[in-house]
Amino acid sequence: MALVGTRRMDVEALRTRVRLTPYAFGNLLGWLQREYLVDVVSTLDGDRVEEKVALTDKGESVLVSMLEQTCELPELH
Repeated sequence: MALVGTRRMDVEALRTRVRLTPYAFGNLLGWLQREYLVDVVSTLDGDRVEEKVALTDKGESVLVSMLEQTCELPELH
């Protein structure tokens, strides 16, 4: 749910937003990746590697389905 509207967020910013310990967040992120709901995308910025969590198409579909089950939404597609 933290990726709603952005589809992509810095790994550390997302961990902070969901208020999990690094260990718990690592476990959650690993599970989400194994389920093909998110990808971790690495890019090189000068000499720094930036990692962002990106919602996959499957992840977006699951998220939209969850939102539709909990509230009435306008057509998104």
